[in-house]
Amino acid sequence: MLDIHSHILPKFDDGSASSEMTMQMLRSSAEQGVSTIVSTSHFYGYAEDPEHFLERRDGARHRIRSLCKGDEPEILYGAEVLYYPGISHSEEIPRLAIEGTSLILIELPFFPWTTGIFDELVAFQYNHRISVVLAHVERYQDIQKKAIYQELFEQPFYFQVNAEAFLTRRSRKLAMKLMDRGQLHFLGTDCHNVTDRAPNMAQAQKVIEKRMSPNDWQQLVAECDDRFHMHRL
Repeated sequence: MLDIHSHILPKFDDGSASSEMTMQMLRSSAEQGVSTIVSTSHFYGYAEDPEHFLERRDGARHRIRSLCKGDEPEILYGAEVLYYPGISHSEEIPRLAIEGTSLILIELPFFPWTTGIFDELVAFQYNHRISVVLAHVERYQDIQKKAIYQELFEQPFYFQVNAEAFLTRRSRKLAMKLMDRGQLHFLGTDCHNVTDRAPNMAQAQKVIEKRMSPNDWQQLVAECDDRFHMHRL
């Protein structure tokens, strides 16, 4: 099972606070059936350039590699890239794609959207031959106007939903609707620690199996995994 969105690197962003916590997160993920986890640390183009981000990431990656014993999930490295105007023209941002794939995780802004944001990301895909995965799409529904939020799901992007979306009524309704429409393309835990934002794929599994069926959970996991492998280079 794939977890496409996590913040496991120690002391890197607002995620894991230590190498020990990172290993706890990895062990918990493995116990919940995650076989591949993507490290998607926050990248803010206004604060850092991709080269420096990658240098920092390599250092944290080395620390984790030295602690792994071989029974952890496979770790792939990418970034959660916050959208910014002009991103379609950047020659460096594609370096932050998920390791060994043609996928990149993009976080949309939490201020009101315009259709220009969608146009910019469509241009990004075209210019760089890379597929955009929009992070935690359920988190925007209460802060965007209904019309433009609905327009989001008409765009040629992949949509990632957090496992947590299945744990509250309003976001669960949206997540299940996306499942029914075949638009829940990827699942992620967006885990940051081992307390209030811990790996929680098993909790989502429990809800889906109870409210739908074990077959629906298995099908969702298989489709997410297959879609990811389709984009591996």
